[in-house]
Amino acid sequence: MDDDLAKLLIPTFNFFALDAIMLPLSKSTFINLPHPPAAKAVPLSGAVPATAPDGIDRISRLPAGILRNIVSRLPVKDAARTTVLSARWRRVWHTTPLVLVDAHLVRSDGANTIGTACRASTSSSRLGDGPRERDLTGAPRPRSLADAVSSVLAAHPGPFRSVYLVGTPMEKQQDKLALWLQHLVAKGIQELFFINRIRTSDVAVLLPATIFRCTSLTKLYIGFWLFPEAEAANLTRTAGFPYLRELGLFSLLMKERDLAFVLERCPVLEKLLIVGSRWPVSLRVQSHSLRCVEVCEGIASEITVVHASHLERLLLWEAWGGGSSTNISFKIKIGHAPKLRFLGFLVPGMHQLEIGNTVIKAETKASPNTTVPSVQMLAVQVKLGTRVEARMLPSFLRCFPNVETLYVQSGNDDIKFLGSQSTGTGKINLKFWKEAGPIECVQHHIKKVVLREFRGTRSELDFLKFIAEHAKVLEKMVIVLTHGHSPSDAIGTNLKTKMSSANWANACCELMILQSPFHQEGTAWCYLAAFDLSNPDPFDVSKCVNGKCLSHKCTIPVSSCKSLLHTLGNVSF
Repeated sequence: MDDDLAKLLIPTFNFFALDAIMLPLSKSTFINLPHPPAAKAVPLSGAVPATAPDGIDRISRLPAGILRNIVSRLPVKDAARTTVLSARWRRVWHTTPLVLVDAHLVRSDGANTIGTACRASTSSSRLGDGPRERDLTGAPRPRSLADAVSSVLAAHPGPFRSVYLVGTPMEKQQDKLALWLQHLVAKGIQELFFINRIRTSDVAVLLPATIFRCTSLTKLYIGFWLFPEAEAANLTRTAGFPYLRELGLFSLLMKERDLAFVLERCPVLEKLLIVGSRWPVSLRVQSHSLRCVEVCEGIASEITVVHASHLERLLLWEAWGGGSSTNISFKIKIGHAPKLRFLGFLVPGMHQLEIGNTVIKAETKASPNTTVPSVQMLAVQVKLGTRVEARMLPSFLRCFPNVETLYVQSGNDDIKFLGSQSTGTGKINLKFWKEAGPIECVQHHIKKVVLREFRGTRSELDFLKFIAEHAKVLEKMVIVLTHGHSPSDAIGTNLKTKMSSANWANACCELMILQSPFHQEGTAWCYLAAFDLSNPDPFDVSKCVNGKCLSHKCTIPVSSCKSLLHTLGNVSF
């Protein structure tokens, strides 16, 4: 069972005290964090009986490697307490690579709890003077979560496998922060989740340059920091992550050249995630190792794939241009990416697509210079009744002639972009699509079409009918109704009637009409599923119920206190 880190931190952090910008950014951060390898939800005491019927302690007789595996899956306070079980267990925790999740040190009453083994550390005896609450061993409890973290990091000799520091306002703990980073560097940290806690968007806390000395890192997630300028911090010669394979950047203040600086010093980086950026992302992908790039819920000015020989996924969700209030478009340029298979969500009318050196326009014809034949799964977000967007869709589809799975997120035509994106005249009907000309992927390759947020408009029906009558190898068409509608209501019934009258190019195609699993209208995205390279479909949210699924975490884009409460559960603040 996975822990909800935000829920665990509620006793020490009032999420509703965040300002209107920080609340949704914090929500996105906690949703995006990968699950910790140790879970508080399943303690060891609940997994096995306290004593065997014959009184023999068989667990302690297991090989040391198995005992270390058991301990590594426990919350740190329980893992440390195993040192007092018996002589056999005394050194198990100290010889097990450390897994520390600071949220596990928070009790439901807001106090901090920590195992007896950590009390033995010299740091815990210097936490302050005066009367102190003590645990059963007589050792003083740490005064704060930061003190508890300090005790654990000092008590364990290393190496450090995975450390989650997500519950402390770092700007108030500069001395402890420096000590933590010294421990992380000295004890070979492998996976670090370093999320600062700030309440207002005007707070900018400088990311300590010491983090660039953690050269043993294989996975790094950082959030709510002001990124240090490489030259000013004297990082140009010493910084580098030679083993880093996964990088997550959450709500950072960061300049374009600093992002480029970091990527240049990650020679084996495979996965890059940028969420809730507080700066306009200008990303140039030039890497021989990157396989997945995901940019979500933020402002971007340009994303350019220059040369990425192993890039398989370029994923965008709620990524908006930040030019001005009258121009929210930005450029997406695809150069050399021979293995790119998954692409989306592209937004015609907002994303300025460029293939090679050719800007894709409504009148652009397909040619070897304007196509990316490797793409097999494409996702687009489009208002099918808004001409300036709909007229770009055929050109976008022609750029990807071998697409086999097409996702279409149907936008609300009543919501217009500001500026030129919202202009355009002319009807969008079945005749419009037929006059658009042949589209290679539609006619010969698409096997599955998924249209989400179906509202029952004439433009949606005409588009679906066009696909049905021209997709010769289409095997399945899935239509997900917008929130509040079901297959049996008027919209669902009319959809069945219209599609039954279509002259299907493949009479064996299966039509599925589904009710939305989400509690409100909006685009859906499963962050961790998209970031999982073993997942064959990064756009599939069909297994999600109430915004969550069993194996991953999902969300919909609503920046409100109510949505955060839904994520955290029914918890009193």
